[in-house]
Amino acid sequence: MKLRNFDLNLLVILEAVLAETSITRAARRLNLSQPAVSQALARARDVFGDELLVRDGAQMMLTPLARRLAPQLKEFCAGAATLLSPAGFDPRSAAIDFTVCANDLSELLILPPLIASVAQQAPGCRVIVRAPEPYLIDAMIDFAIIGLPVPQGPFCSRDLHEDKFVVIARPGHPVLNEQLSPETFAGLSHALVSPTGQGIIGPVDTALERLGLSRRIALSVTRFTTLPQIVASTDLIASVPSRFAVRPEVHTLCQVWPLPFESPRFTMRMVWHQMHDADPAHQWLRGLL
Repeated sequence: MKLRNFDLNLLVILEAVLAETSITRAARRLNLSQPAVSQALARARDVFGDELLVRDGAQMMLTPLARRLAPQLKEFCAGAATLLSPAGFDPRSAAIDFTVCANDLSELLILPPLIASVAQQAPGCRVIVRAPEPYLIDAMIDFAIIGLPVPQGPFCSRDLHEDKFVVIARPGHPVLNEQLSPETFAGLSHALVSPTGQGIIGPVDTALERLGLSRRIALSVTRFTTLPQIVASTDLIASVPSRFAVRPEVHTLCQVWPLPFESPRFTMRMVWHQMHDADPAHQWLRGLL
């Protein structure tokens, strides 16, 4: 007999009948009528070619075949119930690798509380941070932290925070003062962070373009964390997120100034492949962040 042609509900009813050795009790357990259970038993007798349940005086007795079937049916029904139940996630007993794609700025500003929470609540799990790759957000990573629009495709996202840009420069830089103009700003030599190593323009350049200005990028580096030391020892200036500029390792080396024009704002967001969206472990991880 082909499984696709078989009514699996029949096995559920038969399991209850054999376990209860009573049509009445099985009907009560399944919240069905007695005639419905009787009809199902009749169909099961035809399928298995056996009486399965026979009367012996005042009692109902299982046939030898029914006694062999009973534990198999119980196991089958329990397995089906487990299969159909929503999967849960217990962080205390889980042993999962969570892979996150993030640059060094996100490692510094966003990930530490997440990593601490995973270590505390899910000691058997670990977080693996991968360097960003251009528009690579696939099913192999749990999520990426980006400051760009969500790429087209089967992706979900959640905004984390909004930020703006400020200027950092070495203390005593000869050009920076409270009257810094957009033209003077654009005429300086700039350092730019491009996490992928492929960018030579950023949101500040777009803002300058609207003012009819452009700047010269004299240096492009891949990491924010190396930038303060470079800026502090040169006449380069850099436009960096304000949340980065307030960190001690930045403002102890550099002076921080506002941009001489309205700063473009950007949103840091968490992006993940749609295939992870309903996964309980992934939902737990997103909830932490």
